[in-house]
Amino acid sequence: MSDMVLSGQFCHHILLRECHVRDVDDTASTLWFYVGNEVIRFSAVEFCLVTGLTFGDSCKSPSYITKHMDKRILRSYFRDGKVNVKMFTNWFRNLGPDNNVSDDDMVKLALVLFLEMTLVGKDDRNAIMTFDSLSTCIVGRDDKYKERLKSPAKRKAEKYNVYGFVTAFQVWAIEAIPKWAMLGYASRVNNVTPRILNWKCTWIPSYVELYDNVFKYRNVRMP
Repeated sequence: MSDMVLSGQFCHHILLRECHVRDVDDTASTLWFYVGNEVIRFSAVEFCLVTGLTFGDSCKSPSYITKHMDKRILRSYFRDGKVNVKMFTNWFRNLGPDNNVSDDDMVKLALVLFLEMTLVGKDDRNAIMTFDSLSTCIVGRDDKYKERLKSPAKRKAEKYNVYGFVTAFQVWAIEAIPKWAMLGYASRVNNVTPRILNWKCTWIPSYVELYDNVFKYRNVRMP
């Protein structure tokens, strides 16, 4: 995977243009945006095209991994039976050259780290996913609903996060809005699947620059 600097300004510009589309069956896992003069879609399908992952039912994100994690790996490397993303990352970074991790387990653990911290990055206090569910779950779907249940609705400014798909979302947006690459904000380095391997983005334009050069125009998809 090439360098991919995340642009919060780019993502925010797109999120400000979210819209609702009538007569669409799958609205729970689909986001629609009115950009330029067209409606574009980001759904589980686009997420999987970008990342190469498959998807299935939504899944829960417990505070720790317990009975669902690979029992052998859990017993071998995390003896207290609990591990979240932050704990796992620190453990992985502190592995020395003489560690007792087998090559096969190292590949599995590195894959988990890459998925958790890059493809589906999330709050490091949450549990890492099980090895069996890594390719069948899109995280973050229930987070907002649970948050709303915990506290009464109040009339105040609300923050948001894009835990769960921010890298995939940006790569999708680069492909959906070709003007981003035309202006040199991103460059194509390959033509393979998954699509996340095709793009490089090493610098971040300002919010105002993005508006002036991209989002104030009606036609942002074509030269």
